[in-house]
Amino acid sequence: MQRRALARSLEPLPEESLPGFLLRLAYRLHRSPARVAHLCGLETNGQRRVAAEHLLELPARTAAEFARVTGLSVPEVQALGLRRYTELFPTLRTTRANTTHQSSRQGTRGSVSQFYESNWAVSLSTRFCPECLSGDGSPIQEAYGGPWALRWHLPFVFACTIHRRLLHSQCPACRSGLARSYKGRATLITQPGTTQVLHPLQCRNLVTRQEDEGAQPHPCGTRLDISEGHLLAAMPEEDHQRLLGLQHRLNARLSPRRIDTERLQPPAAPTFQDLVHVAQLIKLSWPAGKSLVPSDALASVIDSHASHLHAALRTPRPRSSSRFSMLWAAPDNSAQCGALLVTAEEVLHSANDPAQLRAAIRPLARFAVEHAPGGACRSFFNRPGFSPTLARAMVRRAHGFHTAGPREYANLRVASRDCRFTAEEVPSHLPQSWYDQYFADFADGVPHCNLYTVRHLRRAASLKLVEMAQGGSWVQCAQALDIPESRARSALTKLRGQFGESDLWKRFEDITEQLARHLDGLPQRVNYANRRRALASWQLPRADWSALIEGLPQGRRLTARYGTALGTVLIWTEATQSDYLLCPLLQHLRRDGTGPAHLTDELSRFLAPASQDRTRQALLQRIAQYATTAEALCTRTRASTSD
Repeated sequence: MQRRALARSLEPLPEESLPGFLLRLAYRLHRSPARVAHLCGLETNGQRRVAAEHLLELPARTAAEFARVTGLSVPEVQALGLRRYTELFPTLRTTRANTTHQSSRQGTRGSVSQFYESNWAVSLSTRFCPECLSGDGSPIQEAYGGPWALRWHLPFVFACTIHRRLLHSQCPACRSGLARSYKGRATLITQPGTTQVLHPLQCRNLVTRQEDEGAQPHPCGTRLDISEGHLLAAMPEEDHQRLLGLQHRLNARLSPRRIDTERLQPPAAPTFQDLVHVAQLIKLSWPAGKSLVPSDALASVIDSHASHLHAALRTPRPRSSSRFSMLWAAPDNSAQCGALLVTAEEVLHSANDPAQLRAAIRPLARFAVEHAPGGACRSFFNRPGFSPTLARAMVRRAHGFHTAGPREYANLRVASRDCRFTAEEVPSHLPQSWYDQYFADFADGVPHCNLYTVRHLRRAASLKLVEMAQGGSWVQCAQALDIPESRARSALTKLRGQFGESDLWKRFEDITEQLARHLDGLPQRVNYANRRRALASWQLPRADWSALIEGLPQGRRLTARYGTALGTVLIWTEATQSDYLLCPLLQHLRRDGTGPAHLTDELSRFLAPASQDRTRQALLQRIAQYATTAEALCTRTRASTSD
C-alpha cells in the first residue's frame, strides 16, 4: 500500500543531516521521530530504533519513497547522507554485506557502525556547535533551531571555524554522548519513539534523578544551543591557532568542488587515511610519540586519552573480539581528536623526505610491537589500506632488506620505491656490465673480497631491485627471480659477515638506487622472467652448436665431451642473465645423477675472466651474438612447445 504524502513538510537546511531533518520534521508534526521515519518509509524496529546505516545513504527505492512523502527531490534526500564523502573516505563504500569480512581483517569485528567508527569514517554520536544550533535568526530557525550539520558526524570535524571554537561532544547536563545505542545496536536518533515531544535541540538521553529513586528514566531535555563556555579558552593561543588552522585545511578538502578535484588528481596534503593510521599508531605506541606532539599542552591532551586506553587494556577482563576497538575509534572529545590529528599532520608533512618520515614513524612501530598487547599490534599492522609511503616508514628492515618476519606484517612489505620497471624486468643475476659500472668500486671496499663476493653482490643486487619494484621479503623476491631460497640466504649471510656493522649496507642501498634510476630511464627493457619461462626446457639444436664451434681448435673436444649441453647452458645464461648454476638443464642432469661435475667445471672456466683463453673468448663472443636473437628464440620455443 502506498504511503500518503505528509500534509506538512520542511525544506532541508544547508548541510543538514538526515537525523537533524527528522528531528525538525517530527517537532513540526508533533509526532515522535520514529513515527515520522516510519511514515517516510524507513524501518524503525517497532519505533524503538532507526537504523544508523541510513546516515550514509538511503537505498534508491527508499530515497524515492522518502522524497515523495516529504515533497523533496531525490537529490535533496540523498544530500542528507554522508555518501558524498566516499572519494575522501573509501570506507564509506562498505555495506553490511561485506562488513564482516573486512572488519575481521582489521581487528574490528562487530556491526557495520563499529567498522565505520574504527576507520574514522563516521562518528554516530554527533558533535555540535551551540552557536550554530541557535540558528541564523530566520523565522524557521528561530522555531526549530539551526541545522544539525552533516559533517559533524565526521571525526575530522572537531572545531567550528565560524565561531572559532571546539565542538561539544556531550550534553552539558547529563555528560553523555548524543547517540545512545538500543540494546547494543547503533541508532540514528536516541529514543526515537518517546512520546514526549522534544525540541530538535533538546538532549534525548534518558536520565534518572537521584531524588526520584524508583522512578522511570525520562529524557534529559537540556537545550544544546546554550553555550557553557569556550572550550579553546584554556588552551595557549598558539595551540588554538594550530587546531583552527588544521580545521580550515580539512574543511577546504571537504567542499564538493575540492572532492571532485581530488578525484582527478591526488592531493599534495596527506590523505585522510594516512592521518587516521598515524593517529592510531600514536595512540597504540603512546607515550613513545610524545616528542612528536607540537606542544606540551597538546601532549597532555593526548595523554589524557591514550593513557586511559592503555590502562583499560592492561586490566584483566574476559576475552572479547572487540577488546581493542577502543584503540581505533576517534576520540569523542574534540580537543583530544584535534591534538591527535595536528600531530599526525605534522609527522606526515615530512613525507617528502622518506628518511625523515621513517625516522619519526619507525620508532613508534617498534615501541608498539615491544610494549603494546600483541593482539592490538596484529590488529593494526595486519590491516589493509596503508599507503606505500606510510608502509615504507613502518616496515622492519635489516641488512638492507625487508625482514621476512611475522605474517601479520606482510602488508608493510610494499615496493620500497616507485619504479617504472617491473620485477619481471630484473635479471636474476646482475649483468656483468651493470656490475662493472655500479658495484666494482664498491666491491673494492668490502673486506676479504673475492670471486664469491662478486657473485653474492650480483645476486643481492637483483634481490634488492625486485624488492624496490614489487615489495615483499627477500624470500619472496628470490621466488620472483626463480632463485632457490637456500642460495639467496647463503648470499645474504655471506655478505652480512663481510659487511659487519659498517655502513656498507647503506652504501649498497644507495648504489642499487642509482641502478634503479638507470632502469627507470631505459626506453626499452627486457622481460627476463619471460625468457626464463620460455627457455626452461629449451636445448640448443646440434646444427646451431656445430655452427658456433666451427673453426675453433677445441670444438671437437667440447662436442665429444658435452654434446650440446655446454652451449645450451651458456646461451641460457646469456639470454636470461642468470647464474649458470641455476640452468634447468644442469638441474635436470644433477637429478638424473649423470654427474655434471665436469660440465660445471668447464662452465666456470668459461665464465671466470681469469680462466678465459682465446678459444673460450671466441666462443663466448659467438654465444653472445647468438643470444641477441633470444626474443626470436623464445618465440620459436613457445611455438614448438604449443605444437
